[in-house]
Amino acid sequence: MSNQTNPTKIFLAEDDDEDADIFKDALSDLNLHTTLTVVQNGILLMNLLANSEHLPDIIFLDLNMPLKNGLQCLKEIKSSERWKSLNIIILSTSSNKIQKEEMYSHGANFFLTKASSYKEFKDNLAGCLRPSASV
Repeated sequence: MSNQTNPTKIFLAEDDDEDADIFKDALSDLNLHTTLTVVQNGILLMNLLANSEHLPDIIFLDLNMPLKNGLQCLKEIKSSERWKSLNIIILSTSSNKIQKEEMYSHGANFFLTKASSYKEFKDNLAGCLRPSASV
């Protein structure tokens, strides 16, 4: 995703401040060459995308957000010619199989269940971001 000079550009749409902080801490601990932009809801994410000169390499999208949820954002992104090739990872506290299948059917690249431990979440995040990971 990134190379020696360009960091992997990440957008995170997450309405829970604590979850966003955990994400930031885990990303920092992984010591990867990244930049992170965080927004608190789907409307802000879509505005960010619309106004970004350089699109992100990957979007982490919380499924349950106010105003515009993750599924609504996913559908909008994947229906756009400009955005449809973006890598989208859905974040959710749920591990519901039907919900996962729905996200994949709408174009999500991966469904990441928010782990119960920091180490597990950090390991899962690493799996999504390491160069060998297929996102």
